[in-house]
Amino acid sequence: MGGDIIREYRRQGPAWKPLGAVALFFAAGVGEVLLNGVPFRPAVALVTVLLLSNGWMAIALLRARTVVRPGGITSYSALRVRKWTWHDIQDLRVENAPQESSLRFITCLYETVGRRTVLPFVNDRCVTDLHAETEFLRGVLAGGRGVA
Repeated sequence: MGGDIIREYRRQGPAWKPLGAVALFFAAGVGEVLLNGVPFRPAVALVTVLLLSNGWMAIALLRARTVVRPGGITSYSALRVRKWTWHDIQDLRVENAPQESSLRFITCLYETVGRRTVLPFVNDRCVTDLHAETEFLRGVLAGGRGVA
């Protein structure tokens, strides 16, 4: 599924702001452990947990994206990569976001086996005209499947 990138959807804006917040959370946690006089072994365990959880947040911020290539769509999260060839995809749809979300619309990928997946960063916050972009992706889907 390699090849040139047709589209890439990722977090908007500079990465240093949220990474700075993650570093601040880590520093605050380490400071709390050190200032409260926690014994050495529990302190090492707590700092390790802080390092792992904050490292995961940093990786998630930097790595998460959706990439469209001539061979299909790839979705990257902090620890997982999901790939779909064009023949694995039944449809792409714009849907209302869940009520608890700050988004209004999201784009969902429907597999030929019936599974539904929300594509990261293909939403109304990251894409200006989401409906037009989804129609473009449907055209790429049709071309990739040889239906165009």
